[in-house]
Amino acid sequence: MVEVDPAAFGNRVAARREKLGISQTALAKAVGMRQQGIDAIEQGRVKRPRLLRELVSALKTTEDWLLWRKGPEEPPAPQAATEADLRRIPLLDKVTAGKLRASSSQIPVEDVPLLAFADLGRGDFFALTVDGDSMDRWSPDGSIIVVNQADRTLVSGKAYVISQRGEATFKMWRPDPPRFAPYSTNPSHEPIFVKSKAEAEKLVVGRVKRTVLDL
Repeated sequence: MVEVDPAAFGNRVAARREKLGISQTALAKAVGMRQQGIDAIEQGRVKRPRLLRELVSALKTTEDWLLWRKGPEEPPAPQAATEADLRRIPLLDKVTAGKLRASSSQIPVEDVPLLAFADLGRGDFFALTVDGDSMDRWSPDGSIIVVNQADRTLVSGKAYVISQRGEATFKMWRPDPPRFAPYSTNPSHEPIFVKSKAEAEKLVVGRVKRTVLDL
């Protein structure tokens, strides 16, 4: 990562946080660190920004503005999707974000509900409801994930639905050592280790493209 001015970066984090009315504790929880970590950033004591993507998302800003104060402070509002832009994706079942378990749905595909999404790009998509908290930093229990079963290429730090012996789960791929890891606020969850990336690719159902949560 390109070096940034720690004091200036910390000032922008603090200013943006205060503008949004978010406490240090709330911001820390949103990005997955301790309150002392946010305070250290805002005091300019952190030379390299940690969890930058999470900070950008939680502060509803842009990476260029947060790092160097370049461009707009807030990203442009997305244009409303037209009916023609929407894709209707079948909501097939639940997937555990925890221990592996068998799929429970026996509903024929033609009878499942359809959900509308925009800007998915190319792919063969279906949606699942998350059951469990082993991926709650991205997708809390009850949220919906959109899976592209045409994309099975493993990329470090990306999330995938995998299947072992007919049982499905949702985890993040980490290559060293090769494993499908939880991304959770609950420390009790353990990764699923595999012998190699080649073996891991055989388990992949599809890459998680999007996560959605109604509040």
